[in-house]
Amino acid sequence: MLSWMTAAIVAIVGVAFAPALPTATIIVTSLIVGFCVSTLLRSRWRWPVVAFLLAASFASSYGLWRSAQLLPVDLEGKDITLRFRVLTPPERRGGALGYYRFDAKPEGKSLGRLRLNWYGERPPNLGDVISAQVRLRRPHGYRSPGAFDYGRWLFISGYSGVGYVRRPSEAVNQGASPNFSAVIFRQRLIAGPVAYFDRYVHGAVMKALLFADRSGLRDEQWALFSQTGTSHLMAISGMHIGMVLLWGWGLGRVTGFIFQRSLPLKPVIAMSFALIYAAMAGFSVPTQRALVMAAMAMLAFSLRRQVTSWQVYFTAMLVVLIIDPLAPHKVGFNLSFAAVAVLLWAFQGQRQQRGLSLLRSQWVVVIGLLPLLGMWGLGFSLVSLPANLVAIPLVGMLVLPALFIGLLLLFVSPKLAELPLSMADSLLGYLELALRLIAKWQPVIHFYPPPAAVALGIAAIFIALLPRGVPAKWLAMLPLVAMFYWPVTRPVKGDWWVTVLDVGQGLAVVIQTHSKALLYDVGPDFSSGFNTAEAVVIPALTNLGIDQLDALVLSHADRDHAGAAPALLENLAVAKLYLGEETPNLPRAGIGCHSGKSWRWEGVSFEFLAGPEPSQSGNNASCVLKVGAGAASVLLTGDIEGDIEGYLLASQKDLLPADVLIAPHHGSKTSSTTAFIAAVAPREVVFSAGRHNAYGHPASSVLRRYAQRGSRCWHSGQHGTIQFRFRSGELADIYYAREWQYYWETPANAEICRKFKSEG
Repeated sequence: MLSWMTAAIVAIVGVAFAPALPTATIIVTSLIVGFCVSTLLRSRWRWPVVAFLLAASFASSYGLWRSAQLLPVDLEGKDITLRFRVLTPPERRGGALGYYRFDAKPEGKSLGRLRLNWYGERPPNLGDVISAQVRLRRPHGYRSPGAFDYGRWLFISGYSGVGYVRRPSEAVNQGASPNFSAVIFRQRLIAGPVAYFDRYVHGAVMKALLFADRSGLRDEQWALFSQTGTSHLMAISGMHIGMVLLWGWGLGRVTGFIFQRSLPLKPVIAMSFALIYAAMAGFSVPTQRALVMAAMAMLAFSLRRQVTSWQVYFTAMLVVLIIDPLAPHKVGFNLSFAAVAVLLWAFQGQRQQRGLSLLRSQWVVVIGLLPLLGMWGLGFSLVSLPANLVAIPLVGMLVLPALFIGLLLLFVSPKLAELPLSMADSLLGYLELALRLIAKWQPVIHFYPPPAAVALGIAAIFIALLPRGVPAKWLAMLPLVAMFYWPVTRPVKGDWWVTVLDVGQGLAVVIQTHSKALLYDVGPDFSSGFNTAEAVVIPALTNLGIDQLDALVLSHADRDHAGAAPALLENLAVAKLYLGEETPNLPRAGIGCHSGKSWRWEGVSFEFLAGPEPSQSGNNASCVLKVGAGAASVLLTGDIEGDIEGYLLASQKDLLPADVLIAPHHGSKTSSTTAFIAAVAPREVVFSAGRHNAYGHPASSVLRRYAQRGSRCWHSGQHGTIQFRFRSGELADIYYAREWQYYWETPANAEICRKFKSEG
C-alpha cells in the first residue's frame, strides 16, 4: 500500500518543481505507453508504476490548467475592461494616503483569482459585481537569495494576476451577484463575529485563532511570535484540529453515556467539530492534513480495523497533494508534515503514552524541524522550547475553549459572550507579556544552510531520534550543530564578487572581497512600511555570509536608491557611510563621495570618480564608483544623466573602461549616451529595474545602443539577482537567479539585447 502511495507522492512533488510541463499530447501518449508496459509487469512494481504515471499525468494536467489561467503576457501593463466579483472584504492599507486591497474573480474570462488595489475613498462591498478598467501584471516577486518570493506565493495561492482598478470613480457597481460562492459565503458568515472582536485589545489574535484571519496582526506581534517560535499558533494547524477533535470526542462520550446508545457518537461528533473548525479556517493545508488523518483514525475505530500510523500519514499527504498539487511549495505543507513525521519516527513502537509528553514532543519537533527552518529562512531561537511549553497549554486548554464558548454565545446574546471573550482577551495579554519576557533571552538565529547541509541534517535527525540503546547516536547531533556554522562560499583572497540584487525598481549592489563587503545603495521603501532593506538586502547579506558592512554607499537621496537606508542602518553595523548628497532620515552622518577618494581591500581597488563643482543634486549627485583588480573592473554610476556622463568623458575618460557596467539611471533615455558607452565599452551591462515598470526602463533606444556596441544586457526584473565572479584578474563566471524557473514563470533569456543585434 505504501509503495504505490509513495510513487504517486514522488510524481506529484516532482511535477510541482519541474521547470517545464509536457503538452497534453505527450501526457496522453505517455499514459497509453505506460499502461501497456505496466500490463507486462507481473511483479510488485506494477502498481507503483501505474500510480506514478497517473499521479504525474494528473499533476501535469493541473499545472497546464493553472498556467492557462494566468494573465496573457501581451495584456501585462495594459488597460483592460473587466467585470469581476469581489471575493474578500476590502482591506485598508498604506497609512494616511492609503488604498484598499481585495481579491476578485473575473466573470466570463479564463482568468483565475486576481488581487486588486482600489485607490479611491469608497471601495465595493464583499460580493459586489464591478465593471471597470484594470491594469494587471502576472505574478512576480523578488528573486534574491533569502528573500520572500511573492510571485511564487501568488501563483501557488491561486492568483492569475495582480494590479489595480483604473479611475475607481468611473467603475460601475452592478450590485451583489445571486450566484453562490463558497468563498463569499464563508466571508459573510464570519463577517459579524470578525467585526465584533475588534473591540478587544487582542482582537486580531482572537480572529487569527478562530478564523485564520491574520490580516489584523501588527508587525511587532508577528515579530514576537516569530522570535519565540509560536507563529504556528496563529495558523490553524493540526494541533488546533486535534484539540477540537478531542473536545468532540469527549462530548460524544458524555452524550453516549447519558442516552445509553451504541451509536458511533464519539467519532461522528469529533469529526463534526473538526470539520466546522477547518471550514472556519478556510481549509488550509495543515487543516487538510489533520482532517484526513483524523478521518482515517475515526474510520478505523468505527470499523474496528487496524491501520499503521505511517499508512495514515502517507494517505493524508497523498490526499492533500490531490487537492492541491502545488502544496509542496507552501511552508505550511512542509512544516506540518515534517513535524508529524519526526514525531512518528521518534515515538514509533512506544506503547507507554507517558513518554509522549509535551516537553519531549516539543523537543523532538524543535530539533526535527531545524533543517527546514534553515531551508525556508525562518530562523531558529532557543527560547522557542520554553515559549511553546507556556503557550500551547494556555492556548489549547484555556484560550481556545473560551473563544469557542464566546463565539457560540455571540449568536445567542452578545452580553452572554462578553465574559468568556474578555477572559480570552486577558489570557492573551498575559501570554504576550510572558512571550516578551522570554524573547529577551535570545534573538532569532537566521541561517541559510546549502542543500548538502540540509540533506545531512535530515539524515542526522533520523539517526538522533532512533530508539534508546542505539550506540553513539548522539554523534548525529554534530551535523545539526554544523548547519549553523556551515562555511559560506566566499571569494578566495585576490578574487571578488559583484552581486546586483533584485530590488524591483531601484538599486542595491553588493561587492565582496575575501573578508570585506561594500553595499552600493539599498533600494526603496514604501508608504505602507515595506522596505527592501529588511525584505531583500539583509536576507541576501546573511545568505552571503555578511553580518556587517565595511562600507555603505548611498549614491544619492532618491527613494529608489536610499529609501530603505534607515532600516538597514538600524539593523546592521556599518563601518563607513558615503553619501552623494544629504539624505534625510539617516541616523548618522556620512562622508561625501565626490572628492575622488580611493582605497584597496585585499588586492581590489575602489575609487570614487570626482564630480563637478559646484556639487549637483538629485540624479546627477550620484556617486560614481570604479572597482577593479588586475585587468577586470566594474563601474557603478547610480542615476547620472547625459551631462555628467559628458563631464566624466572630458575629465576622467581613462578611468571609464570597465568589463561590467551598472547602467546609469536604470537605462533611462536621459543617460547612456553613445559616447559614454563607447568610452566604457562594457562586455556586460546590468539594468536594475522593475519588470514592466511604469517608466519604461530600460528604453529600447538605450538597449539598441548597447547592442550596437556588442554588450550583453541583463535586467534584474527579468533575470533576478545577477552575480559576477572575478577570478585571477578576469571575469570568470556569471550567475542569475532566474536561470532556474518554475513552469509557470515567463522564460528569462540570458540576452535581452539580442533582438537589437539582429537588426544590424
